[in-house]
Amino acid sequence: MALPARSILALCLSFAVVGACGNADQKESKKLANEAVGVANQGRLSEAEELLEKATATYRDNANAWYNLGQIREQLKDYEKASEAYSEAARIKDDDAMYHYKLGKTYWLSNNASSAQSSLERAVQLNARLYNAQFHLGQVYDKQGKPKEAAEAWTAAASLAPTFGLPFVSLGMLYIKWDKLEEAISVLDQGRLNVRDGDELTNIYYNLGLAYEKQGNWDKAIEAYSNAIQTRASNLDALRQRGFAYAEKNDIENAKKDLKSFVDQGGGGDAFHIQAANQRLFSLAARE
Repeated sequence: MALPARSILALCLSFAVVGACGNADQKESKKLANEAVGVANQGRLSEAEELLEKATATYRDNANAWYNLGQIREQLKDYEKASEAYSEAARIKDDDAMYHYKLGKTYWLSNNASSAQSSLERAVQLNARLYNAQFHLGQVYDKQGKPKEAAEAWTAAASLAPTFGLPFVSLGMLYIKWDKLEEAISVLDQGRLNVRDGDELTNIYYNLGLAYEKQGNWDKAIEAYSNAIQTRASNLDALRQRGFAYAEKNDIENAKKDLKSFVDQGGGGDAFHIQAANQRLFSLAARE
């Protein structure tokens, strides 16, 4: 299993010279970390974790080994231990924005919002162009009830990476929540033009539909929901909402078709929305 960008292999090569000219502990740490590379790239993550733990125990100031250990633990979804490893990497190289970003991200994933905020703010202070750090910082601010700061962070992320859909979705949802529907439509429409990832794009279209629906613009809402479904047929939320929108337009045939399909497909396991769809189907049948 190959690791994500800034892989273990690349990092290992970056400190090969240090091992060559350092003391015995540094050389042994390098050797263990190098061994972990091959093991990790074969998908043997637990074994690689053990080797990197030995590498960092042998020479505690091996920043790249700590970083690699964090990546392995993140792959294993052990976010608390991953943050411990990234914290050591950031301790050794406090000026490395990526170390602080990964630390903040794993703090966030382990539900430690206050520590996540501190690390992510440090990351963007060091490199304001880290759009992933900006996005996660927006998540942290939003959870902490700081919508203005969240909007600023998500706006920065969307501006830095126009093809990255998540900040467009998050910012659009925030504007919908604030009833700033024109702003929501503008942001989501911009995302629609740039984002190519299907999962992100279907969510952009879905939220665009919600914004138009909240405006009472049923034709535009139906168009957006249809695009969401065309992008991902599995988007049952869009199918349900399109059915409701058709019902609002008194297009009973299409409303029944969508809502019945939503229910027949299990409604994504959401009992509340299945009940709502069934109630609307009942009321539509009564109108015929």
